[in-house]
Amino acid sequence: MALQSSNGEGAYAAVATPLDAENRVNVLLLARHSHDLIRRGLTGITLFGTTGEGPSFTVDERRATLDGLLAAGIEPHQLIVAAGAAALGDTIELTRHALAQGCNRVLVLPPFFFRDVSGAGVADAVGAVIDALDDPRLRVILYHIPQVSGIAIDDVAISTLRERYGEIIDGIKDSSGDLEHSLGLIERHRGLKVYVGAENAIARARAAGGAGTICGLANVVPEAILASYAGGSNESREVIDTLLASVSGQPFMPWLKALLAVRQRDDGWRRVRRPLVEAGPDALKALPRALLEA
Repeated sequence: MALQSSNGEGAYAAVATPLDAENRVNVLLLARHSHDLIRRGLTGITLFGTTGEGPSFTVDERRATLDGLLAAGIEPHQLIVAAGAAALGDTIELTRHALAQGCNRVLVLPPFFFRDVSGAGVADAVGAVIDALDDPRLRVILYHIPQVSGIAIDDVAISTLRERYGEIIDGIKDSSGDLEHSLGLIERHRGLKVYVGAENAIARARAAGGAGTICGLANVVPEAILASYAGGSNESREVIDTLLASVSGQPFMPWLKALLAVRQRDDGWRRVRRPLVEAGPDALKALPRALLEA
């Protein structure tokens, strides 16, 4: 049974996006994978985040995929919809569509082409999304992944947004990979749900008052992620450390998809959207057989 949460806290998979031979989203495979992750205990999935290659898909593709998942039985409360886009209008449209489908929890990345942006500018960009929707049901999770996006969600942006919009600013996903940064967010912004992306930080952040995790390895080892969320165990730490050591120095998404292909005996999982390139034959060579066949 999935980990249930009435307040949004929990362990979520930053779900990978399978592609068919025509480079389209394989919605049936995505739905099957998502159902399996939830059946194995995860609180839910985050659709079209970084692990899901979200910015590589058009607005129409992302809307159609969400519709397909809901039609396949994934419940709105089991979904966090990532709406990151380089154009603010696209983020607004993706958020509007998510709300219309009953998915009120949206992961928002500020526009990310121009990188010399102040905290005030970030707050104005996220605020423009909230103002355009003008819907009290909306719950925004800010997305801090500066090593990829080039845009930081700093204390100024967080405080400004919370002062302006109150409970609509529900949380932040800290994908900086810096545990001390996550712990600082928990300490400085009381009441803000802090989700970590780094799998080896889940237990310590949770113990300090963090809300949980939205992470990529949940696609392949949800039980270890759930154990970390519950406080950690030697076995879960060993599994996570082994996987992180294997991917070190490699692009994460192609590596993860290669592992999913082996685990699910479906080479279709290996496909990625350009500019990413499929993982090579040696990508998984450092993994023990037990983690390849689990």
